[in-house]
Amino acid sequence: MSNERALSFGQVADEYDRWRPGYPTQAIADIVAEGTRVLESGAGTGKATVALARAGASVVAVEPDPSMADLIRSRCAGDDVEVRVSTIENCVVPDHSFDVVCAAQSWHWVDPVAGAAVAAKALRPGGALCVFGNRLRDIDGPAWAAVNEVYAEYAPELDRRVEIEVHAKFEQNLARPEGFSPWTVTTYDWTAEYDPDGFVGLLGTFSNHIALPADKRDRLLGAVHSAVSDSAAGHIEYHYVTVLATAHVE
Repeated sequence: MSNERALSFGQVADEYDRWRPGYPTQAIADIVAEGTRVLESGAGTGKATVALARAGASVVAVEPDPSMADLIRSRCAGDDVEVRVSTIENCVVPDHSFDVVCAAQSWHWVDPVAGAAVAAKALRPGGALCVFGNRLRDIDGPAWAAVNEVYAEYAPELDRRVEIEVHAKFEQNLARPEGFSPWTVTTYDWTAEYDPDGFVGLLGTFSNHIALPADKRDRLLGAVHSAVSDSAAGHIEYHYVTVLATAHVE
């Protein structure tokens, strides 16, 4: 994926921080414990950073977008978090100084070979590379049917059913990083409920929506808002699965 799209989130940093979901408590607990030393790649606005730090980890959060990095600093004031404006590929840290290298919702922006090489050097023997993120699990129900009709009319290239298939293929095709064990994958199913404003707010933080021409994006999101508002429930259930892939330094 392009660096331009990877850095597009800074345009909507506040909205990203407001509308993007966090991660299940159990997923965080399966990654870190008290005293775990973490190098986090692509930390965004600190959604995972906060959870990792408050689970007892010491975190170096690496984020290439300065606007996002500023939000991490403000959110993590008082926590054991150091923020660096950098990509993980260009990040220099002492060898074998971390227990975990992780990426929440961001490993797909990383060069997998270069990123894994940095992780392998940064990790102590037996340390873990943890790649995790939230994705849409299914789009069942009448509200989703109405939303799908909107996408078919206004932005068929963003069909959510295709998105589900693409994300599943990404997980299936996640290459074994050099110097690491094969990936083990754990999943966590959960559901969030969004009113029309919240759902449109969430959609507006997705890079493929940000990349749309402004007038097209406004028409699309306006029609989605109306579709959810006019549905029988007046809200939409977003069925998430959080996927955690873990590989250990060999």
